[in-house]
This record gives sequence, structure tokens and C-alpha cells, in this order.
Amino acid sequence: MDAAHNAFWTCSMDSYLAPSFKVAGTDVGNAARPYFIAEAGSNFDQSLDTGRRLIDIASDAGADAVKFQLFRADILVPEGGDTHAAFKAVELNPDWVPALSEHAAARQITFMASAFDIESVQVLEEAGVPAHKIASSEATNLDLVDRIAATGKPIFLSTGMCDIVDVQEAVDRCLARGNRSIALLQCGAMYPLPPEHVHLRVMDLFRDIYGSPVGFSDHTLGTAVTLAAAARGADVIEKHFTHDRSAEGPDHFYALEPDELTRVIEETRRVFAALGDARKDMLPAEREFGRREGLYAVRDLKAGAVIGLGDIDIRRPAIGLRARHANAVVGMHPTRHIAAGEALQWGDLAP
Repeated sequence: MDAAHNAFWTCSMDSYLAPSFKVAGTDVGNAARPYFIAEAGSNFDQSLDTGRRLIDIASDAGADAVKFQLFRADILVPEGGDTHAAFKAVELNPDWVPALSEHAAARQITFMASAFDIESVQVLEEAGVPAHKIASSEATNLDLVDRIAATGKPIFLSTGMCDIVDVQEAVDRCLARGNRSIALLQCGAMYPLPPEHVHLRVMDLFRDIYGSPVGFSDHTLGTAVTLAAAARGADVIEKHFTHDRSAEGPDHFYALEPDELTRVIEETRRVFAALGDARKDMLPAEREFGRREGLYAVRDLKAGAVIGLGDIDIRRPAIGLRARHANAVVGMHPTRHIAAGEALQWGDLAP
């Protein structure tokens, strides 16, 4: 075990988070379907109209939330140069945030943004966002984490570029502010992210340590890993999308187009439905049509009578008691009249 992990395991283990929370009335965690965040990122092409169009696309696709990024290049990369110019070219105008938030409300989808500085947090607060997203690059910016936690609103925390100690420190800052509503998202800060660097099992680690909702911020190409995350029990899935993958800009080329976004959200929810319960039993249709033996009354059985071995028969299908219970039924008493040919049920029998 390396030094970072050794340091983590010496930390206080009182860092337990809420197992679930609500965002604008929608459950996150608590066995709810995966909360799907459609990540618009910088794909609004410096156009307010395109930003609104992206909100429309996310809403039409059935996403729970649409998310942008709110940063100021002069603060994020103050030294200037090519990097500063690249960020400046994809800045979201903070004056547009109220309009985008209002449009999202009209389309009945939650508006969020990743704030990269304190001023941007204030812009989002004034717009009334119901939750905050902390980007991977800012997970170790503890002053920012502290400010966001202080809002008391739920937080989606991406953990790319983090080791477990970084995650613990961010969680500790939130807990110090009394904010336990945190969803921890496994993430890899590569664009696109190769599958061998995804490590979906980290979601299991987060859930075991913190007891919080967990998820996956997906930067992989396509949708296979998105569905794998859903199959592994992700409570939250975030995926980049665009209006046109061939458009110019840093986030378009690996993002999903509208029809792909719609399809992956639908498929994610089918995967969730298929997870079902951790209980092995016969399905109702299997009971009705399956080739399993059950117990039936050979003749009319009066209430209070003593059931003998000659009063029951073994037939298919097993829509009531299974044949394995024949010996237990003998000597019991019907609590109501049971007609000949009727399947026996525990609820109709008494000792």
C-alpha cells in the first residue's frame, strides 16, 4: 500500500455521508434510478441560443439535469498564454446564467453548473440552483469546496485527478460545514478516457467507505461504459453531449449527439430496471405457467377440517404451495372452505 493510502487509513472514519438526498424533488440514491446529468460543458459555442438548444436536447432526451461550466479564465489561468486563450474562448457568460436557468425551468429539467471560483458560486446561488457540481480539477481547491458546502445544497463531487486522501479532505470540508449530501463520482480526467483507466470498482470503494450515493462521470467514447456503470449500481451518471459532434470546440468530438443521448438514457433506465431485487424467487408468470409441482385439494375441504394425505394432490403448475410442503400441510386446518381442484395457500391454513 502506498503512502497516500497509508495516510488515508489513519484518518478519522467518522466521515459518513447521507445515503440519499433529493435534488428539486428527485431522489438521488436510496435505490432510485440513476440520476442522469447531461453535461453540456463548453458545447454552447459561445451562443446563448445554442445554450438554450442544448437544454432542449437534454430535456427531450429525458435527463434529470443539464449542466454547464462556469469559470473565469482570468482567475483560472491568470498567467495568460495559449492556455488562458483556450479557456477564454469557451467561457460561459455569467450574465446568461439566469436566462439558461429560466429556460431549463420552463423545460422542466434541473439547471446546474460547475463553479470554478467563489464568484461563480455566487452567480449560481443567485440563480437558485438546487445543487452544485464540483469538477475534478477543483476537488482539491478546498476553499471552493468549503464555500459550496456552506450553501447546504447537495453536491456532486467528481474525483478525477484525486487519490483517496484528496477525496477524504474534500469530504471533511463538507462535513465541517454540516453538509452530508454528497454524491462521489468516479472519474478519469482524460478526454476521451480509455476503458482501461475507468475503474468502475472505485464506486464500490466509495460506497463502502462513505455510505453515500456514488456514480460515474463518463468521458469515454460511446455508451458501453455508461451502461456498465448503471449495471454496477451507479446512483448518478454524467455524460457529455452536443448538438453536433463535428462542431469546433474542445468538448464536441467525444460527446453524444441528441439521438445517442436519448438512447443511452433509455437504456440506462432499462439496465436499472433489470437489476431488480437481491432475492431469488419464482416470477408470477413462472408460477402460473411453469413446470413446477404444487399442492391442490383433491376434494372440497371444509373450514376447520383436518387435512389428511389423501386430501391433497400434486399437480402442475405450482401457483400456490410447492409440493415440497406436503408433509407440513398434513394435519393442518383450512380457515375457509377450499373447493376441489383449488391450489393450497399458506394464508388459508392454520395449525
